[in-house]
Amino acid sequence: MTGFWSKKKAGKQATAQQANLYIYFKGVGRVGSETGKKRIVNYDLLRILAAFSVVMLHSAAQFWYTLDIYGTEWLIANSYDALFRFGVPIFVMISGALLLRPDYVLDLKRLYRHNILRLLVIYIVWSCLYGLLDCLLHPHTLDWKGVIRQLISGRYHLWFLPMLIGLYMLLPILKGWLAHADKKGVQYFLGLFFVLQICRETLRALTVTDELHYILDIVDVELVCGYVGYFVWGYYLSQIKIGQKLQRFFYIAAIPSLLCNVLLGNWLAHRAGMAVGTIYDSFGLFTFVQVTALFLFVQERFGENSVKEKTGRLVGQISADTFGVYVLHIGLIELLEKVGIHSMMLPNLIGIPVHAVLIFVLALILAALLRRIPVIGRYLC
Repeated sequence: MTGFWSKKKAGKQATAQQANLYIYFKGVGRVGSETGKKRIVNYDLLRILAAFSVVMLHSAAQFWYTLDIYGTEWLIANSYDALFRFGVPIFVMISGALLLRPDYVLDLKRLYRHNILRLLVIYIVWSCLYGLLDCLLHPHTLDWKGVIRQLISGRYHLWFLPMLIGLYMLLPILKGWLAHADKKGVQYFLGLFFVLQICRETLRALTVTDELHYILDIVDVELVCGYVGYFVWGYYLSQIKIGQKLQRFFYIAAIPSLLCNVLLGNWLAHRAGMAVGTIYDSFGLFTFVQVTALFLFVQERFGENSVKEKTGRLVGQISADTFGVYVLHIGLIELLEKVGIHSMMLPNLIGIPVHAVLIFVLALILAALLRRIPVIGRYLC
């Protein structure tokens, strides 16, 4: 396993791969051959779609808890929320596809010193900034303990960064396993992920009995129950591939799965008498199908030489700023709401997508500016 991060043995290839890792973490998505000069446009496109998905679902959820769940406005907001749940799984699958591939040479020291450290700093910085924003927006509702709590806890969407750090910490273990695992071994792992995470969470969302929930809690196998499953799934779809029949199944099932997320999401909320969205969370069965179909389609449709060079560069530049969009967009949503710009400023059937596009564009511009600040820019977004 030491060969995965050995500079001496890897030589020039390791240097190129380390440069690719740095660029990837910046969000550009440039990986590829041993020279590190090719750009994988399909993953750039997926990253942009995933970033917009996250913005869209948060625009839809802006008044999700306050609207009447039996009203048309909540039905529309919940439907948008259900349709745009693919963002985080897609982000994780892209990471798995790029970082677990066989030709990627892992330098453990660089991984910790440059990549994990950077994500940790970004998490701390933005937690503090969002804490300060709370203090500014709600100065009369916080005592000094509340101020400290807000500075430490930050915002709910930042959970993604510690989760990503955890996956990167597992890279040496996962790469060592995948280097020696056969196809059936990887399929066995993914089968456990599907049964013990995807199916289990879907059953949990659909059932209300305490007895069944207790049983479902017992079969929580940490190694395969979490985003590490999507991490390996991204690797599998990009390196090992699936058969044409199974791929066709995911394509055919994608639209019905979207409808199931919408219809079941609304039905379960009415059954519970309150806003609930567990059926279409990241590990819901129908979201899993949607995520897989989208990943496969973009991966196959937008391969090498599928777009012009100039278009590829533009897509790459937008992709480079999507990480900044992720950390920034919640702050923009909250600040603009204070001045009357929100997802309900128009009938929310059109107000939600208009609001999401506005937030996405503003966050993209701000991320591009922040990222280009010398020295500290890479520690902001």
